[in-house]
Amino acid sequence: MLRKALTMVAIVETLSPERLIEIAERLALDNPADCELQPWVVPGARFEGLLFLVLMWRSDTSYSTFKKFLGVIGLLALLHPRTYVDYGAELAYVDAANCEWKQWVYPGTRLVGVLYVIIALRELRREQTTPVLSEAARPSRAE
Repeated sequence: MLRKALTMVAIVETLSPERLIEIAERLALDNPADCELQPWVVPGARFEGLLFLVLMWRSDTSYSTFKKFLGVIGLLALLHPRTYVDYGAELAYVDAANCEWKQWVYPGTRLVGVLYVIIALRELRREQTTPVLSEAARPSRAE
């Protein structure tokens, strides 16, 4: 279910990054009209969506790595939500000092961080409890 939900977000991010960013700005900013995106943000979002799709669907190993990467990002968001948001704003906006974040953004960032860490921990636990099959023991694709 997680893979399908993340896939939908990545598809929207790839096909319509402007719309996704616009919605996110309306939800998170008190003054979205006063915040000008850097020119690289829209193509960067499109690339991020494509990269996420590749990582999620290339192989089970790449999907597992993706989930562990989410855990690293989540740890940063959980432990330092204000720094996480403010640093991202500095990267994404021409004048980040103009951006006024809604009251829920920092606690919401911490919550997303918790979810990402849980995803990574579940993946690490799954890896520890799932026996590794040798190449010889794996079923062939024809089966």
